[in-house]
Amino acid sequence: MIYPCLPRVNNRYTNTSLRGILLDIHLLSVCNYLVCTFSSQVCRSAYERMQPRYGDASGWFRSLDDSYHFFGQNPHHWKAVIEHTRRNYNEISFEIGDMINIAGNHWNGYSKGINVRTNKEGLFPTYKVKSVVERATMPTYPEV
Repeated sequence: MIYPCLPRVNNRYTNTSLRGILLDIHLLSVCNYLVCTFSSQVCRSAYERMQPRYGDASGWFRSLDDSYHFFGQNPHHWKAVIEHTRRNYNEISFEIGDMINIAGNHWNGYSKGINVRTNKEGLFPTYKVKSVVERATMPTYPEV
C-alpha cells in the first residue's frame, strides 16, 4: 500500500508538501540554537526567521558547511583567531587579527579567501577564523 502522506517526488509540489516545509522552517526557527547546513535554503530561511526573535541571531547558530550568504551581498570578512602558516602552494598564511575576505567554502574544513593585509589569495582551515558581524545603526522610532 502507498501512503499519500509519505514524502515522494511526485508529491513535492502539493499543498501538503508546502505546508510541511513551512512547518519545518518555523520549527527550526524557534529552536534555542540552530545547527544545520547553510548550503540549504531551508536552513538559511530558518536562520532569517530567527532574526526577529533575537534581534541579532548571529550567535545562535552553527553551520556545518557554508557561511550565511545571499546573492549580491557585500564582501564577508572573517577575522583570524588562530595563526596559520602556509603548508603548500595553494594555502595562505595569516596572523591573529588579520582580516580575511571569504571567497568560498570548500566544505572539507577549508575555505578560500584573501588576506586583506597581504593581499594573498588561497585556502586556509576554516576553524582558524571567526565571522565578523558588521552592525548598522538603525532608527528606533521611539515615537511609534
